[in-house]
Amino acid sequence: MTERARSASGKEPAGSTSLIPREPGLDPVAGAVILAGGRGSRMGEGEPKPLRILAGRPLIAHVADRLGAIRPVVVNAPADGSFDAYGDHVAPDLRSGFQGPLAGIEAGMDWLGAEDERMTHALVLPSDTPFLPNDLVPLLLAEASSSRVLVASHRGRLHPTVSLWPITLLSTLAEWLDDERPRAIRAFLDHAGYRTVSFDDLAGDWGPEGDPFANVNTPEDLAQAERRLEARAGKGCGPSR
Repeated sequence: MTERARSASGKEPAGSTSLIPREPGLDPVAGAVILAGGRGSRMGEGEPKPLRILAGRPLIAHVADRLGAIRPVVVNAPADGSFDAYGDHVAPDLRSGFQGPLAGIEAGMDWLGAEDERMTHALVLPSDTPFLPNDLVPLLLAEASSSRVLVASHRGRLHPTVSLWPITLLSTLAEWLDDERPRAIRAFLDHAGYRTVSFDDLAGDWGPEGDPFANVNTPEDLAQAERRLEARAGKGCGPSR
């Protein structure tokens, strides 16, 4: 492992590829935040997108499978009972109106930090990514940072909603949202600082174009994911890295 580039000032650039192992002495205590509060308008009318059925189970259940022993799990979604089965708690946004995934991450981290004072990190996952790698959690935890967000990447593409957030960033995130700054996750990451963890060396048949972080956004995406899982089952191969 080699240390990544630093800027001319000697400070690490806000966002760049990480080859740095876990900080010495850092033993992360992580809970999970599943983002399920999006509008999902491209999926059309009917059940909320995370509850659409793929291979006999809701999309969000496929995501929850990847969490392993990570607990507690908080689902960012409306508290109407629809998502109670998929986490230890359902946390709606703390802010009025739809303000995007940053508000969901804020709500999830706020609950995790209040639930357990030992909590150091929040593993954030979207609820519509059924092809996540089996070893996603240990690989992210292995490079945990006490100050920067870790973001998954695949073939040069960042996936900001597949990420590991230090709970200490909660106040910075709240201030960002209070100031009505841009709601795009990438804008906040550029402000707060992040590192990337590459998943380029995955083996096997994953999502569309081999992307393990592919989202299911439309009925066509859902049908394609169904066919892909059926084909994988027919070959007798499951997800592996």
